[in-house]
This record gives sequence, structure tokens and C-alpha cells, in this order.
Amino acid sequence: MTTQLDHVVAAVQERVSYLRCSTVAPPEDGWISCADLIASPDRLRAQIDSTATGRGTDDPQVAASLYAQAYAFRVPSIAVAALALGLPTPSTDPAVVSVRLGRHRPAEVAIVDQSCRDVAISDFVDALLEGHLAPFIAAIRSTTRVGERLLWGNVAASLAMIFRALDVAPKGDGEVRARAIEFERAASPWLDGLGSYSTIDTPDVVGWYWTRTNCCLWYQTTSGFYCDDCSLRDPTELAAKRLADLTGGTPS
Repeated sequence: MTTQLDHVVAAVQERVSYLRCSTVAPPEDGWISCADLIASPDRLRAQIDSTATGRGTDDPQVAASLYAQAYAFRVPSIAVAALALGLPTPSTDPAVVSVRLGRHRPAEVAIVDQSCRDVAISDFVDALLEGHLAPFIAAIRSTTRVGERLLWGNVAASLAMIFRALDVAPKGDGEVRARAIEFERAASPWLDGLGSYSTIDTPDVVGWYWTRTNCCLWYQTTSGFYCDDCSLRDPTELAAKRLADLTGGTPS
């Protein structure tokens, strides 16, 4: 039987194919309830530790940061995408959301509540941030000495990544951008000062970007990788790279 959630997921995937979710989460298949992870910080820490080697680190702070960043993208991805597209949104309640690891990170989400609802953006923000991600961050920090602001910076960047994925080329989607800005405003004080959107406007294409004000520590892994929105990148060089990527040129 097709559910309301199935319709919403199909609409999201029509825009971005890799934003998907399961509607069942059997524990024997590796699914872990988000509520269970939040309620058991030691279990969450053990899961973070299980991803560390694959992410190229033995530093518990770096592993926790990268886990949180992936979690904050994948777990709310369908709900945030539905909101961005003006669709009814599925629940983000940890009790009905589960996560499964893949490629050494939270890679899949399941939502077992099949209903979706029209909600105000401010109410959605409260449910997601206060009701799910704030206790998730608190659970991480109860076992790991890692900065709260760093973790919220990861959340802000991951949520911006979801909105930006739905901003289709060449000129973007004004409604998606407007909802993203409204979301950001409603997310005070959690996401205050952690980054900002900007645009690069050319005659043929418009690029829409997020630039964060702190770092996720990915560069401290064996890959030495710097994110495209990293606060450690030189702003002039970053702007030149974005313009070159947008227009198919090379940075000057």
C-alpha cells in the first residue's frame, strides 16, 4: 500500500535522486533507533568509534565531529527536503526515525511513521533542533570533549547542504531559497553566527552557497580534506574557485 510518506519521498527523489529513506527499520538489518542512540550515550560513542578508522582518524573528537555532520545531513534529509519543496513533512521525532551506517558514517535513514503533515517552518525547526538534534549533540558531548559550537556548525552546514541540493540549475529555485532563509531565521539561537548563504550571479547561471564560520576538523584526518564551505579557506580563493566551478573556467 502506498502511503503519504511514499508520495513525499517520490516527489523529493524526482528533484534529488539520492535523498531517500526506508519505511521499515528492522534491528537485525543494522538499523538503530535514533531515540535509543540519544538515550544511551555510551552506545552512541561505540558507534562513533566504529567509524573512526574508516574516516581516517584515531582522534575521538574528529570522529565525533564527522559522525555528527553526516548524521545531521542524512537523518533529517527527507523531512527538510519536503519542507523546502513546500510538501507535507514527515516526523523528525527520534522515536520514529532510525539510522544505519554505510561507508563508515550514518548513510541511511528510516522513518516508520508513514504520515506527513503541513507545519509552519518555526514549528518544524523546533521539532528538529530542540526535539532531536539538541539532545543528540548533548549525548555526544556527554562522552566526548568536543565543542558544542563546532557540532552546531556541522548541523548548520549539513542542513544548508540539503536546501542547496534542491536548488536546481541554472538559475535556482527562489522558493527553496526563501524557505531556507526562513528556516535559518527560525533556527535562532541554535544556528546563530555559524554561517551564511551567498550567491554568485552570472548571465547564464546563478550559484548559491553556504560558507561556515567554523571547521568540522576533516582536514585532521589522513585525507587532509577541506570542505567546500570551510572557514579555513581563504575567502578570495574560495570565491574564485566557486566562480570557476560555476562557469566551467579556471580560478584566476
